[in-house]
Amino acid sequence: MIDQKLAIITIHDVNPLHAQKISKISDELNKLKIKYNLSIVPYYNREYSLKDHSAFCDQISSLLQSGNVELTLHRLYHQINGKIEDFDSESKEQEKQEIKKGLDILAATGKLPKPSMFIPPAWHLSRQAIDALKELHFSISESMSSIEFIQKGKKYILSTVMSWDEQGDKEKNKPTLKQNKEMFYNRLFDIDGKTNGLFRMAIHPPYDPDEALADQIEMIRYLNEKESYEFVRYSDLLRLDEDEISNKLMLQNV
Repeated sequence: MIDQKLAIITIHDVNPLHAQKISKISDELNKLKIKYNLSIVPYYNREYSLKDHSAFCDQISSLLQSGNVELTLHRLYHQINGKIEDFDSESKEQEKQEIKKGLDILAATGKLPKPSMFIPPAWHLSRQAIDALKELHFSISESMSSIEFIQKGKKYILSTVMSWDEQGDKEKNKPTLKQNKEMFYNRLFDIDGKTNGLFRMAIHPPYDPDEALADQIEMIRYLNEKESYEFVRYSDLLRLDEDEISNKLMLQNV
């Protein structure tokens, strides 16, 4: 049994269209005084470019100033006309060009830093995408069931991320409310109420049912107060050496 368990909480799909909901979620997380991550979309749905939304960039920049919040990249458009971007089938050069476009938009805002962490919208990453990220000096990438330390050439298998977005629709996602509660309280912890390893939660402002936020905050409080989890940013993982990653996080190296 390890002494310290880690949790990564990430707000996905961060974009100007959903600024109000993002603000509401971040306010709740800030009250808990935990570290968390924002996965930003530079040109959401090919309609909302960050460089055209200065007030939203100010909102995100203000959150980053606390030191508890870290920015990650969530592709370029995330979706186009409702279709989620694929990051699993294009060539390395195609992937690289699209990532660069996203980084250029972030730079053009003059307010947001270059992320070193990448999360694909559909949770799938090809090897050519990893190669593209490596050439663009990204440090970490994450998929549904793994995390990759890109520059170190290390990949670790994780338990599945807890997410309320399975259908890309608030109403269709309502069954996840019961499903995730049962998984969290009945199966995440063993008979002694203890668990090891890395817990991940993905919050999706556009698609999570409205009732999900109360459950998410309740779960985070439980991890913090009952289970003594440490909430970390992705970059915090880079400070662990290989033995700590394998033993402390209890991940499987592949």
